[in-house]
Amino acid sequence: MYQTATWREKIRLFIQIFVPILIYQFANFSASFIDTMMTGQYSTVDLAGVSMATSLWNPFFALSTGIVSALVPIIGQHLGSGAKESIRKELHQFIYLALGLALILLLLVFGGAVPILGMLHLEKAVFQVAERYLFYILIGIFPLLLFSVFRSFFDSLGLTRLSMYLMLLIVPFNSFFNYLLIYGKWGLPKLGGAGTGLGTALSYWAVLLIVLMVMYRHPKVKEYQIWKISTLDWSFIKEDLRIGLPIGLQIFAEVAIFAVVGLYMSKFSSQVIASHQAAMNFATLLYAFPLSISSALPIVISYEIGAKRYQDVRKYSRLGRLSAFGFASLTLSFLYFFRPMVATLYGHNVAFIELTSQFLTYALFFQLADAFTAPIQGILRGYKDTTVPFIIGLVSYWSMTFPIAFLLDSRTSLGPFAYWIGLVVGIFVCGICLNSRLNYIVKQAAIK
Repeated sequence: MYQTATWREKIRLFIQIFVPILIYQFANFSASFIDTMMTGQYSTVDLAGVSMATSLWNPFFALSTGIVSALVPIIGQHLGSGAKESIRKELHQFIYLALGLALILLLLVFGGAVPILGMLHLEKAVFQVAERYLFYILIGIFPLLLFSVFRSFFDSLGLTRLSMYLMLLIVPFNSFFNYLLIYGKWGLPKLGGAGTGLGTALSYWAVLLIVLMVMYRHPKVKEYQIWKISTLDWSFIKEDLRIGLPIGLQIFAEVAIFAVVGLYMSKFSSQVIASHQAAMNFATLLYAFPLSISSALPIVISYEIGAKRYQDVRKYSRLGRLSAFGFASLTLSFLYFFRPMVATLYGHNVAFIELTSQFLTYALFFQLADAFTAPIQGILRGYKDTTVPFIIGLVSYWSMTFPIAFLLDSRTSLGPFAYWIGLVVGIFVCGICLNSRLNYIVKQAAIK
């Protein structure tokens, strides 16, 4: 980071920070995109099954990875204070924590997720795909969480490009394993949509092996002697959870609202479930743009706040918000003109393409809602204001989405689209409330 004097310098610095984050986010969303696209090409019934499984899986996975992401600020503080000897022990405690979380996830899926699937009264074929997907994805839970720990470790050391390259490796691995397992190539069993769960699991095992080799040879990692094992220290674990659990719960609350909407789709046909999943998957992929802006803004804004250059803070805030709307205009235009073409990425059935295109029409409003809300979240994090925004998000999503969705579903013929309208309204209400909070924080900062 460095001080900038002109708009041109600010734009250049913002792009330097934003682009690697954007590439990383696209790589991060790619596994889900590839799974959904390849499953849809195989069968809409299988896509419906994978949709139900991921609706149950994603919130708990997000909770776990959110908890272990606390490694970044913890190691950052150790580096800032010069306590390098604590870094090795801290990394090892997070490895133990990740293994414990993996065991809890195993119990939650077998003891909770599978019985919930049985309560949804799904079509038999859809239930079987969902059940097998959950079983297969659990094979990769250990490497998945360990990879999240090591990725956070790299980020905390400033090795963000290394994290990005390692994340990009998941794309070819996932595509390769999915192709073999969905269609039963090279003598392997033909698993259909459930094979994407096993493909993702094997991808993370493969990437974890590469991560371990990188850690063994990388010169910046070697100096911390991470291969010298530390014993389990419960005082460290308690502190790690104190910091990590609120982060995980915040992510869980945001992911869960979309997951619950996905589960409500079970009241409709497998065709509707599959179309909902396809459209939501592509909308999530496009969310990488506002999310990356939201992730880049705290970096530049916190730096300028620390230097008490509030005029520059306002300029970066304006730059981030305008960039978000600029990208939204591009993604919105693309979706409007190419909705049927996007739908064909996920399947070739005429009825499926038409229904998915209708869902994508509502995704247009997601682009606007996210472009408005996401940058404000990033700006507030730059001011270190996280607790109140978390409460605002929690209340806005959960108090608005479902009452509106239930009302529209019961009083109109919108059917499944009512739940998308509820989500859009929830995001907009959240953005309006966060904007009021931002105005208050900016005024408070000016007084100080």
